Amino acid sequence: MNAGDLRDRVEVVRKTRTTDGMGGWSETESTLLTVWAQVLTPRSKTGVVAQQDAEIRTHEIAIRYSALPAINDIVKHLGDRLEVKGVRYDAKRQWTFLDCVPEVE
Repeated sequence: MNAGDLRDRVEVVRKTRTTDGMGGWSETESTLLTVWAQVLTPRSKTGVVAQQDAEIRTHEIAIRYSALPAINDIVKHLGDRLEVKGVRYDAKRQWTFLDCVPEVE
C-alpha cells in the first residue's frame, strides 16, 4: 500500500457515557482522529435488521499506523457511521486496518 492510496477523509470518534447521578447516563462523542484513509467494501451478506431483510456490508478501512482506534469506536465516512469490530496492524506497524460494519442504533 502506498500513501497515494489514502483518498478518503474519515473521522474516528469514541462514545463515552457520563452518569447523571440518578441512575441514568448521557452519551457524548469525542473525535479521536481525522485522517486520510483507504475505504474498501470487500464483502456483504444478507441479514435481518429490525425484523426486515437487509444487506449488511462490511468495510475495511486502512489508515497510517495509530494505536488510538479500538473496538466499538465509530468511523464517519461520507455520511455513514461505521462501527469498528476489529483492529489489525501490519507486521511493520506502518498501517492500521479497521474492520467495520454499519452502526445499528
